[in-house]
Amino acid sequence: MSDKSLEMPKVFIRGLIPTLNNMGFMLEYLEPYSKLFIEHLDNTKTDVLDLGCAYGVATLAALEKGVRVTACDMEPDHLEILKQRCPDEYKSNLTCVVGVLPDVDFPDESFDAIVCARVIHFLPGDDVGTTLSKIIRWLKTNGKLFLIADTPYSGPWKKGAPIYQEKKIRGEEWPGLIEDCANYLPPSTKSSRFPHIINLMDPDILRRECEKVGFIVERASFHDPDMDNPLDAGIGATHAGIVCRKP
Repeated sequence: MSDKSLEMPKVFIRGLIPTLNNMGFMLEYLEPYSKLFIEHLDNTKTDVLDLGCAYGVATLAALEKGVRVTACDMEPDHLEILKQRCPDEYKSNLTCVVGVLPDVDFPDESFDAIVCARVIHFLPGDDVGTTLSKIIRWLKTNGKLFLIADTPYSGPWKKGAPIYQEKKIRGEEWPGLIEDCANYLPPSTKSSRFPHIINLMDPDILRRECEKVGFIVERASFHDPDMDNPLDAGIGATHAGIVCRKP
């Protein structure tokens, strides 16, 4: 890691901070399922993991709750920026780990809670299963996972949402897998800010994959759990989240 002072990139889309490694954006704020993670920490005063933390919007909020946080990200400079942003009084409770999913690993039963926000959709299907199999090992008994994914009803992907729904009806396992992201993006962003593939998900797919590895699902929904048609739901359908427990 570098010793130089780093800064987060400037925001050019309201609420979204560009990453340094062309893996999309970090939200400037906590979306609903990340808020549930932070609220849960009132009952958890030990060790938690922020998986794919970027610049640490959830990490910093968790540190304020008095827990010990392991912040993991594939980009070393994201972690350097996080350490610079972290107030001195919380630094002793912060551990930063450079790691790439699904290869990164931690000892079994290391954490009481894990948040993984807007990361899982960058993985192809087999890697999703591998990652969740590791996450359930990393959690202590009764530990909780708070998992958030982008959906096919968000941003530039929304124009492909009808295709997603058709594939899902046909029973395709990964109806949101897009291997030609550039075709969905404006010309000015085709070569930046996004990887080549994205694997968009909805609450049903999150539930299926979490239950497959042994989690007990406590809650799964779009951000707006009462919507009738996600195609017409606007911002309430842009993310899907799930809370599940290790038995």
